[in-house]
Amino acid sequence: MKRTRRESKNERRRLRLRIGLVAGVVVFSLVAVVARAYFLQIVKHEYYLARQQRQRSSSLLINCERGQILAADGGALAVSIKGNSLYAEPRRIEDEKRIAKGLAPILKVKASTLERRLSGERGFVWLKRSLTPAQVEILKPWCKREQGLAFLKEDRRVYPNRELAGQVLGFTNIDCQGQEGLERHYEKYLQGRQFYLELEHDARRQVVESSQYPEIDYYKGKTVYSTIDRHLQALTEQELEAAVTENRGKGGIALVMNSDDGAILAMAQYPRFNPNSKRKNNPAMWRNRAVADLLEPGSTFKVFTLIAALESGLFKIDDFVDCEEGSYKVGRRTIHDTHEHSLLRLDEVLKYSSNIGCSKIVERVGAERFDAVLKNFGFGSRSGIDFPHEPSSRLRPWREWRPIDLSNLAFGQGIALTSVQLVAAYAALANGGYRVTPHLVSKVVSGAGWTVYEHPAKKSAQRACSAVVAQQIDQALALVVEDDGTAPQARIPGFRVAGKTGTAQKFDSTKKSYSHSDYWSSFIGYIDPPAGQSRKVVYVMVDEPRSSIYGGVVAAPAFQRINRRLAGYLNYTSEAEFANLEMPLGEENTDHMMAEHGGEIVENLTQTARVMPDFRGQTIREALALVGGYRRSVKISGQGRIISQKPLPGTMLEPGLDFVFRLSSEI
Repeated sequence: MKRTRRESKNERRRLRLRIGLVAGVVVFSLVAVVARAYFLQIVKHEYYLARQQRQRSSSLLINCERGQILAADGGALAVSIKGNSLYAEPRRIEDEKRIAKGLAPILKVKASTLERRLSGERGFVWLKRSLTPAQVEILKPWCKREQGLAFLKEDRRVYPNRELAGQVLGFTNIDCQGQEGLERHYEKYLQGRQFYLELEHDARRQVVESSQYPEIDYYKGKTVYSTIDRHLQALTEQELEAAVTENRGKGGIALVMNSDDGAILAMAQYPRFNPNSKRKNNPAMWRNRAVADLLEPGSTFKVFTLIAALESGLFKIDDFVDCEEGSYKVGRRTIHDTHEHSLLRLDEVLKYSSNIGCSKIVERVGAERFDAVLKNFGFGSRSGIDFPHEPSSRLRPWREWRPIDLSNLAFGQGIALTSVQLVAAYAALANGGYRVTPHLVSKVVSGAGWTVYEHPAKKSAQRACSAVVAQQIDQALALVVEDDGTAPQARIPGFRVAGKTGTAQKFDSTKKSYSHSDYWSSFIGYIDPPAGQSRKVVYVMVDEPRSSIYGGVVAAPAFQRINRRLAGYLNYTSEAEFANLEMPLGEENTDHMMAEHGGEIVENLTQTARVMPDFRGQTIREALALVGGYRRSVKISGQGRIISQKPLPGTMLEPGLDFVFRLSSEI
């Protein structure tokens, strides 16, 4: 049947409609795709890029390598090493309870704590920092077998000398940030720069170890050079421990300071502290008592009373003071001496440590002038040492002093100061009257070799007292170690020794009075070194000794032992040792010397000359102790005792010689 025109027209209309509908759907779909692409690529570009990066990588804040602390001799006191730490990605952990239970005995952490850390959807969490090598070996199979467990290398602080100078060095926390001691004070130099370490993940979300640790010197912490000499520090610690244990003391402090510039060569404390295992010690042991603890100096303070007397012009060193036969009233109170004396010269007041003599001196000097002298030596303020927690010494304003306060202050009661502040004041006496700033660090050097900090090597121009007064006090201090002085046990044969004892009562805060059983027993002084070298002030204090309370009995022997060993280490030559190098010159020897000089007359020829001893069979230390003043350089080969030497035995010694020693253990 033939279609009508109307039907054909309707069919064409429907066809066009269908085509238009299909075309519209196609166009709409294309527009939607373009719009969606625009939305994803342009509008949400940053969002999806960050999401992709989070899935592919993660970042971790890392502190770059911390700087070293070195001793004066270049040996390492504090270093950083790379250690392994264990971390986890909780969102990848499937059975946190099982893993926590298995890791707990290895990491020595409670299973419940580990399970709590492993739960959730976090991307990173620490499980254990600073693993031991044994723990790392046990955990390696776990990291290979389990998803979401891995190692990460971190810096770990190590103190290779264990207890040596432990309170001086201090320590760092788990993130290698200085918490105590030099580690804290020089944190801004020692700390490495922080950066974010990007951890790349593979398709299985396993961490690919990053190689982005910065090796550029600019990022590393700087090297701190301390003034501590490891050998002197070790021998000082040994002798201090012996003094404390022999006298059944509670503890002790010992210091060795260079008098010319205030450099601290040794700072010892007992009981000692190992910063490698700080968690095992009482936090009270972290404190460096030489810097942080205030104490009354006792009779070691009497030198400043004599200085005030001489500086005032009211006294001369050979003037006499009536010491009242051991008993003297000041106001309502009576001052006593250990021994009864009548008239004593000023230097004898120091020699016999007379409380009454000092009291009568300051009565005439007056509070204002005495205060001025004490301020010149730095008392009443901080010493300026480069160490945290130093308090100011406690000295009340002079206008508040009653007559009894002035008398007590004259012999070291009523003032509180630190051991470092006292040693710095004695260093001024030892160097001729110039103030010094005690310090533990000589310089700081960057990884590129630039010196970024250096302690001034020039001697301070600030005077504490005149050179004449310093010399007179030095001579008076030498009387203290004579047979009838308060410290004959500090004397060292062949060396001139000068020093002062101290026996200070501790104040009992509960009873509001001075204790009759608890004392600080101390000795401070120095020996004269060879020409051209500075004096080394040595201080020893024993806290609450029980065998005796007197500084001349408790601390002076330790002072003597430290100085004997110090003299051997620094090659001081005593008068007795010089005598061993002397050879009488008879006519035969004189003729021989003149023949060697072509018959010329040698002016000022003495009847003694220095000759090379026969050191065969002796130790190298014994040899160097005798020829220390003559040597220029020393060459040593082998170990044990000397089997050959140059110059040969009997050779004339002259300054600046080169010495060669060959050693062998088969002797």
